[in-house]
Amino acid sequence: MRLGVLSIRGCLLCLFVGGSLMCEGVVCDPVRADEDAVVRPVASGAVRVATFNCSLNRETAGQLERDLSTDGDLQARRVARVLRTVRPDLVLLNEFDFSESGQAALLFLKNYLAADVSWSAEPALKYEYWWSGPVNTGVPTGLDLDHDGKTDGPGDAFGFGRFPGQYGMLLLSKYPIDTARVRTFQKLLWQQMPGALLPVDPGTQQGWYSAGDLQQFRLSSKSHWDIPVKIEGRELHVLASHPTPPAFDGAEDRNGRRNHDEIRLWKDYLTAGADSWIRDDAGVSGGLAADAAFVILGDLNADPVDGGSVSGAIQQLLGHPRVQAVPVPTSAGGVQAAASQKGANLQHRGIPAEDTADFSDRSVGNLRADYVLPSVGVKIEAARVYWPATGESAELVECSDHRLVFLDLRWK
Repeated sequence: MRLGVLSIRGCLLCLFVGGSLMCEGVVCDPVRADEDAVVRPVASGAVRVATFNCSLNRETAGQLERDLSTDGDLQARRVARVLRTVRPDLVLLNEFDFSESGQAALLFLKNYLAADVSWSAEPALKYEYWWSGPVNTGVPTGLDLDHDGKTDGPGDAFGFGRFPGQYGMLLLSKYPIDTARVRTFQKLLWQQMPGALLPVDPGTQQGWYSAGDLQQFRLSSKSHWDIPVKIEGRELHVLASHPTPPAFDGAEDRNGRRNHDEIRLWKDYLTAGADSWIRDDAGVSGGLAADAAFVILGDLNADPVDGGSVSGAIQQLLGHPRVQAVPVPTSAGGVQAAASQKGANLQHRGIPAEDTADFSDRSVGNLRADYVLPSVGVKIEAARVYWPATGESAELVECSDHRLVFLDLRWK
């Protein structure tokens, strides 16, 4: 038997045992560099669940619809080929511009996923169900939230954005979505959270946001969604979000603090006795039932040990008693990228195989930002970051600065 320590990250101990990767007693297959572009089909009875910040955002409203009106957009082709390769049964797309008509989503499904096309060797991929909704990005407040003396900039919106719906979210599913029971938390105010980490202006020692600002300012930079999906007689709650990056601010760390509290919303939502302050957009209070199965999906913009997030931000979920945080998805491409790009990656304490985002090596470096976190009691049969190290597939994933993350889940 070959036994050797692979890594220690936080409290997670990973070992190679007889050629397999074992993470705190959970055995999963290591991803070899010579086969990391290959994605095995999901086993019968299991469900492949994924999150992917696909970066299908545009600078102006309506541009994404125009780009997707034919099958000729090169970035969208690459995004589609990644999805066609991994073939998730359920996938959250972050940074897919939202519009009330839903036309961009329909065009992407029709022209890029479901169609037989010459530019894709991978077979067509069909989703019968999808859901999207309004987000806070680009929604004007009329307030000077970024303190630049103006009230109409992208930093003055409820979430940074140049038009309402920029950087939206889209859930695609092969299973029915109970749309009548979707809960959204787009309009929940930040100040309603007990003990919120509201930022303080270091120059004045006063709150960065005035009392008037806080009477309007929303917690979620995009939105938080609880979407019930019916899977073979079971109900799975998809908890979808995309917290703001903990960057692009100043010493007051307003984005880092908001990121922490956006993540905390899900923590409290799952914690009996801590959820009474939470009220959805329909006015219903409280969190998720104690016996409900769920999976947290999204680009949460928080690495466990590296990057600029507030200390302990993602640990609010990784250490939650209802969350199954291991095995951690990995890739060979993340290792290769950190080694070749060097720069900030050389100072990182985290495991490069667990990275999901390819950020500038001149500043923050590559990070683990994207998560698929199921509830306890679900068996995880596969855990991958789709980040091939070489070949054509390595070029395809450059359609975004994030990589698709997936788990294969089976209910016990």
